Amino acid sequence: MLKISKLTDYATILLIHLSKHEKATSSSILAVETGVPEPTVAKVLKMLARASLVKSCRGAGSGYTLVSDLDQITLATVVVAIEGPINLVNCDRENCRVILEECELYGKWEGISLQVRSVFEKITIADLKHEKATSLLSVQP
Repeated sequence: MLKISKLTDYATILLIHLSKHEKATSSSILAVETGVPEPTVAKVLKMLARASLVKSCRGAGSGYTLVSDLDQITLATVVVAIEGPINLVNCDRENCRVILEECELYGKWEGISLQVRSVFEKITIADLKHEKATSLLSVQP
């Protein structure tokens, strides 16, 4: 089953909660607001900071703030920050598990991965917050 991890889910929740604050907010406050355990909140915020999605503020009023508005942060950016590159399978010459000349699928998964990535790039965290994500997607035969 293809599944987004809990950490990515938590990351989107934390970004939405950070957008509700006008000043830097600590991981402990966000943990109380979201119900996510504080160590997990701290871990996810560090991952988001490494990806330059949030900024850590030190000193008086320490905590985290958003770097961009939610309508500027795509789901793809969050997934990559937490999960790594969006690839459905690790299918390349270095990691091939079958004889390349006999593999009928070699290179075909990449196109599907590109489609999934494209969908994730269309959806912003603001769309998720306002439940617009499903209206952005249209199923075409």
